[in-house]
Amino acid sequence: MSDLPHSVLQDAHRLAALAEYDVLDTPSEPAFDNIVSLAKQICETPVALISLVAGDRQWFKARSGFETCETPLEQSVCAHALPTGSVLIIPDLTLDERTRNNTLVTGEPHIRFYAGAVLNTPSGEAIGTLCVIDSVPRPGGLTDAQTEALQDLAEQVITILELRRVLEDRNDVVLQQRRSIRSSLKRALSSEAARNKQYRVDGWLGPAQQAGGIGAFELDLKTNIARVTPEMCRLYGLAESEQYSAPTFEALTYEDDRHLVSDQSSRLDGNVMLDIEYRIRRADDGSLRWLSRRGELVHDDAGQPAFFRGTVQDVTKRKQAEIRQAALLELGDSIRDARTTGEAAEIASRILGENLGAGRAGFAIIDLTADLFNVERDWTGEALKSMAGRHSLVNFKATIKNSQIGIPIAVSDIPGTDWLTQDYDGYAALQARSFINVPLMHAGELVGLMFVHDENPRDWQTDEIQFVVSIADRTYAAIAKLQAEHEQGILNQELSHRLKNTLTMVQAIATQTLRDAPQDAVEAFKQRLMALSSAHNVLLHQNWSAARIRSVLESVLALHGETSQFILRGPNLNLGPKAVLSLSLLLHELATNALKYGSLSNRQGTVEISWEIQRAQSQMEFALTWRESGGPATTAPDKKGFGSRLIRFGLSGTGDADIQYEKEGLVARFRAPLALIMDN
Repeated sequence: MSDLPHSVLQDAHRLAALAEYDVLDTPSEPAFDNIVSLAKQICETPVALISLVAGDRQWFKARSGFETCETPLEQSVCAHALPTGSVLIIPDLTLDERTRNNTLVTGEPHIRFYAGAVLNTPSGEAIGTLCVIDSVPRPGGLTDAQTEALQDLAEQVITILELRRVLEDRNDVVLQQRRSIRSSLKRALSSEAARNKQYRVDGWLGPAQQAGGIGAFELDLKTNIARVTPEMCRLYGLAESEQYSAPTFEALTYEDDRHLVSDQSSRLDGNVMLDIEYRIRRADDGSLRWLSRRGELVHDDAGQPAFFRGTVQDVTKRKQAEIRQAALLELGDSIRDARTTGEAAEIASRILGENLGAGRAGFAIIDLTADLFNVERDWTGEALKSMAGRHSLVNFKATIKNSQIGIPIAVSDIPGTDWLTQDYDGYAALQARSFINVPLMHAGELVGLMFVHDENPRDWQTDEIQFVVSIADRTYAAIAKLQAEHEQGILNQELSHRLKNTLTMVQAIATQTLRDAPQDAVEAFKQRLMALSSAHNVLLHQNWSAARIRSVLESVLALHGETSQFILRGPNLNLGPKAVLSLSLLLHELATNALKYGSLSNRQGTVEISWEIQRAQSQMEFALTWRESGGPATTAPDKKGFGSRLIRFGLSGTGDADIQYEKEGLVARFRAPLALIMDN
C-alpha cells in the first residue's frame, strides 16, 4: 500500500466525485461492456478493464479477459496512472519500480504490459482508468493511433457516467414533483379553506404549484371571469394576470378536443365534465401541450351553479409516454406480419417519425467493408425528401467513428457541433439540422443505424432518445429474424433439391442393381423412397425443425387412396424430424398392405387413424391406432417380410406395436414416449 502515490490514498475530492456517480457495485451495462470490447480490439490485448479506484480497492465496472471483479488497492496499477491525468504506459511491469513487486505481476495472472487512459471528470478529478493489459511485455508500447483511441474511449466512459447521473437526478426531481402535486391537489380540492389557501401565491403554495406544474382557477359563472394563479397563466403561455375571461382559455384548446371543455352555457346548466384531459396550443410559442383538469361546481343557496373551480396540471410527458408505449405495442403487432426487411423498416420508420413529429426517420444497413450504407425504405414529413437507396459513407466519417462505440448519439444543431465538422456537407445535402442516431451492433461491429432527422435545430429530450432506442432494438430483432428466415429458406430449397437428386440417383442405382430381382420387391423399394421424399417435403415447409402430424399423414396417405377413405382424429401435434421420417415409413407400409389385402383394396373400405397423449407410470406417451374396416377379412401372413418387420418395429424404433387381425379388419396400435416423438 505504501508504494502507491500519497494523493491517491488521501484525495477526498476524488472519492467524493466517484461517489456522486453512485456506480460502484452496480450490475454490468452493455454500453460499458462495448467500450472494453472495443478497447481490446483496437489495442490487440487479451484484457481490457474499466477500473474505478476507491478508497481501499479498485473495482471493475466492465471487464473482458479478467475474471476478478475487484482487487485490493495495493494490487492496483491503475492507481499509479491517476496522478498523470492522461495515459500511462508501462512496457514491462517487471522492470518498473512502481509495479515489479505487485502480486499480480509476480504471481497469477503474471501481467507484464499495461496501458491506462485516466477517467477525468468534468471537474478535473481522476476516478479511474480505461486500461488494457497483456501477459507479455511490449517494448514499443501502443501506436499513436491506439493511444488516441484509448483516450477517446475513456472520454466516452465519463460521458456515459454523466448521462447516468443526469437521468438519476431527473428521476429524483420527478418523484419530488409528483409528491408535491398530490399534496397540492389534496389541499386545493378538499375544503373551502384549501380553496382560500391556493391563492396565497406569495407563500409556500405558489412555489409548490410552480414545481409541480399545477395551476389553479376559480371561475365566476355569472361574469365568466376567472381568478387564476401565475402558474395557470404559464401553462397556457399567457402573460401573468390575476384574472382572465373564460373564452381566452377556451380559444387555446386544440380543435379536436374542444368538445371536452365546457362553455358558459353548459356550466350554468351544470352540464360540465369535471375531470378531463385535453390538448392546448400555448399562446406564446404555439407548442402542443396536454393538460389534466380536475374541478368542481359550487352552488349558491338556491342550488344553482355559481362558481367553477379547480386545478390544471401539465401532463404532457405522461401522455407522451403512454402514446409511445402504445406505439411500441403497435410496432410489435405490425412488424410481426412484415414479410420483408423493407416492410419492417417502413413500419418502424413511420411509427418513429409520426410519434416524434420529426422530418425523417429510417433504418440504414451499414457495410463498412464497402464503405456504403443502404436505406431500403424510410418515412418523411413534408419538409424532407426520402433517403431510400445506397449512399457512400465518405461524407459521414465522424458520425460512423462515434457510432462504432455503440452508444446513441443526439445532436441538437449539426452546424454548431465541432466534432461533426467533416460531416457538415453530408447532412446539408440531406437538409438535416439535428438528429438522433442509435447504432446497432453485431459481434462488436457496427452493422446498422436507426436514425431520426429534423430540418430544424431541436433539443432532443431523454425520453425521446430512449423511445428511438426501443424502436431500434425491436426493429433490428425483426429484420435479423427476417434475414435469417430468408437465408434458411434458400438453404432449405438447396438442401431439398440435392436430397431429391440423391433419392432419384438411389432409385436409379437400385433399379439397375435389382434388374434381375422380382419386380414386386423393386416397386416396393421405390414406393418406400417416395414415402421418404414426401416426409422430407413436409419437413422442408417447416424449416426442418418440426412438422404437424396432420400434414405428415395427409402427405403420405395421398399416395395410397382417396381422401374420403381416411378418417383422422387427434390433436395436431408437432413431430420432431426423426419421428416424421419414422411415421412416414410406418404409414407407407400400413397403407401399402391395406391397398393390397385390406380395406383400401376396394372403394367401400376406410381407415381410421386416431392418436392421443396418455399418461403412463413415469412419463407421457404418444399412442396411435390404425383401424381398417369395410375391406375383405384379414388373416395374419404366413411369413413376415421387411414391411411386416418395419411395422412391428413401431414408432421411432421403440418396438411397442400391437397388431391384431380382427374380423372387421386390421387394427394396429403403437406407443412411444412423447418426448421421443417431439424431440428435434
